Amino acid sequence: MNNKLFYKLLLVQIMIAAMGSINSLVDGIIAGRFVDSMTVGVIGLFYPMVFIMSAVGAVISGGSAVLSGRYIGSGDLKKTGGIFSLSIVLAVIVSCILILIAVIFPESIAKFCGADASLTEPLKLYIIGNAIGFLPQLLSQQIASFLQLERQSKRNYIGIASMIVSNVTLNIVFVVVFKMGVFGLALSTALCNWIYFLVLVPYYFTDKCQLKFSLKNILWSDLGELLKTGFPGAFILFCLSLRDPVINRIVIEHAGQDGISAKAALSMVGGIFTSVCLGTGAVVRMLASVYRGEEDRDSLRSLMKLCFTKILLIAFATATFMVLVSGIIVGWYFPDKNTEVYKLAYEYFILYAVATPLIMIVQIENNYLQAMGHNICVNVISFMDGFTNVVVPALILAPLFGAVGIWWATPIGSLLSALIYPVYAVICRRGLPKDKDEWLIFGNGFGVEDKDRLIMHISDKSDVTMTAEKAQEFCIQHDISRKTSMYCALCLEEMTRNVVDFGFKEDAGKHFLDSRIVYKDGEVMLRIKDDCKPFDPVEMYKHLNPDTPDVNIGIKMVMRIAGDVSYQNLLGLNVLTISLRDK
Repeated sequence: MNNKLFYKLLLVQIMIAAMGSINSLVDGIIAGRFVDSMTVGVIGLFYPMVFIMSAVGAVISGGSAVLSGRYIGSGDLKKTGGIFSLSIVLAVIVSCILILIAVIFPESIAKFCGADASLTEPLKLYIIGNAIGFLPQLLSQQIASFLQLERQSKRNYIGIASMIVSNVTLNIVFVVVFKMGVFGLALSTALCNWIYFLVLVPYYFTDKCQLKFSLKNILWSDLGELLKTGFPGAFILFCLSLRDPVINRIVIEHAGQDGISAKAALSMVGGIFTSVCLGTGAVVRMLASVYRGEEDRDSLRSLMKLCFTKILLIAFATATFMVLVSGIIVGWYFPDKNTEVYKLAYEYFILYAVATPLIMIVQIENNYLQAMGHNICVNVISFMDGFTNVVVPALILAPLFGAVGIWWATPIGSLLSALIYPVYAVICRRGLPKDKDEWLIFGNGFGVEDKDRLIMHISDKSDVTMTAEKAQEFCIQHDISRKTSMYCALCLEEMTRNVVDFGFKEDAGKHFLDSRIVYKDGEVMLRIKDDCKPFDPVEMYKHLNPDTPDVNIGIKMVMRIAGDVSYQNLLGLNVLTISLRDK
């Protein structure tokens, strides 16, 4: 089930990560074909601002993803809603501040980005045009993440498709037809951000949404924790916003305007391919946060095993594909293969492809550490990967090899960054880790020992009876009274039988049902997960008629004998948690 859930979440996260690059890709092709190659460089110079916008949004969305994941894991839907409301308000406040800065100080921003005298004026127009879309961009970044929690991935797909189509259409209208140049490119991007937002937001005005926006419910008390948790993951983007102007200056010095245009072209299209890495990192952070809240060692192990096997193979496949299509893609921007700018862009594209699997590893490591609360190491990785590991090699290699030396700095820097996690694990364990748990840096007291948990997968009715018997044996082996052991078996059998009898037959699809029993501190916890149609037995029990004792007997029995019962349907799963304390 965990693997299926990972892939389900991954596609949306890849598309979310690729959105900005898709817009830039369209802008760059239109600029190269219908304006000039210099305008491609202007778009590339804007990337420090893109990184700042992404970083600010990532602080909010990253912090809210981790905190909401923990609250989901602990079964607190009210606090999850409070985090949702907090993230929306923060996005509005921050975007308004950024809009004012962009409109009032465009020339200062242009100089910060590395523009020389010839590029400052067009870059100013591009900055102001993009500012129109800052508000919907930040709001959409938050809403898109929470929509996944509520099984609304289809709305994300529709929004992304609408954004791409509108960006292409508006670019043609503003640039090709009305000859609005660089400002037309920026304006089309800003307006398509509004279109994307307007597709996403209506869901939260319906009765279907579980997470309601409420000013009264804003969890202001978690503001510090949200920023503290979200900053390490976003710190790398802040570092990139500083690194990019430095690299721009190195490129201008050693490769001139052709080098800047080549770098800009790679930045635009390269982001689409590395969105696989960024999307993977976002899913790792989301799921690891939930599993941490549940103190679920097994799922964390399974998650990281998947990432470093099948998902890493996807990164190698992506790199191979990049190499095969590199000439075609570079030709989109620079049709003449005999020009210096085409040669520089082609070389950079090949070396960037080499770095892709390493970028994937860094994203997996960094987001896992963030979800698990290792913020110091996350900050170290972010600073090294986002700044020094690329800038230092570029400074050393550029005088020796020119532009190619600068391009080589990317795979070199990614390799150095990927080595930080294993070094940190060795430091934490004060020696070479001996097993998977030590490599995953589980803290003392995290989760329970293997002997204190029982995991069972159910596919039909015969499994239900067998699962109940194993549950009773598990409880007796832990010296739990026979009465409580029997109650545990009855609760598990009744609730899993309901899923098999009704959930499995709801549609023609193949479904999964996992049950987990955990013994800790004298309490037995049952957790039942399935991917069937949403069904809340807790809410149903509240509305049952007490005058009909022969209806829904099983649910009534479970609610009476359990110490606590909670239900959630987030991340596309029904999650029922039942606690029983031995008496």
